[in-house]
Amino acid sequence: MSLLAEFAIRLAAGLAVCLLFVPVRQVPPNFFRTISWVCLGLGVLAAVDVIWSGAPMPFRFGCVAVAVLAYFASVLWGIGLPRLGGPFTLLIALIAALLLSLNSTGHLQFGLDSLSRLASGVFLGAILTAMLLGHHYLTAPAMSIAPLVRANLVAIAALLVRSVLAAWMLVAAPPGPGSSLLLIMRWARGLAVPASGRILTDRTARIRATQTATG
Repeated sequence: MSLLAEFAIRLAAGLAVCLLFVPVRQVPPNFFRTISWVCLGLGVLAAVDVIWSGAPMPFRFGCVAVAVLAYFASVLWGIGLPRLGGPFTLLIALIAALLLSLNSTGHLQFGLDSLSRLASGVFLGAILTAMLLGHHYLTAPAMSIAPLVRANLVAIAALLVRSVLAAWMLVAAPPGPGSSLLLIMRWARGLAVPASGRILTDRTARIRATQTATG
């Protein structure tokens, strides 16, 4: 996959995974439909890109499947059938995760790299889910704060997985001379700064400063 298609699939996987942790009874159904629409757009974008670039057939079928499943999920969430919308959302997450595990030739290749890409997607998906949740508090101010806190906890868990994998790879393959600055920037900007942001988000969410938390 190209960088554009992979980013779209990563984000779709993260949104689908995070949506599974959002309590259905505490969030309006139209929120789940909105997230499904976003996954639909990402799936279509990825499908068009892989077809245009002539990617192997597994990538084409997988991206199209993500888009089709997202469409049906949006319909099911929209008509108020969470028992059916949930399994479709789970299928989106599974297929997107499998796409991230494919190598350039379209064969499954599980490993640390695949897990790292999935974790980064879940982190991005949790951030976007929390941001969209923040907009729902504008129209539903009495909504429980628990969904926003949970979305932030999913982001923290994904970031923790990324940190563990980064440390593991650092031990397995120590950096060469002259790469210390790049390593410091990677850990500071890629892990430490997002971690501090998640802590601040959790603090502000728990005092119901939803706009501050999601901003």
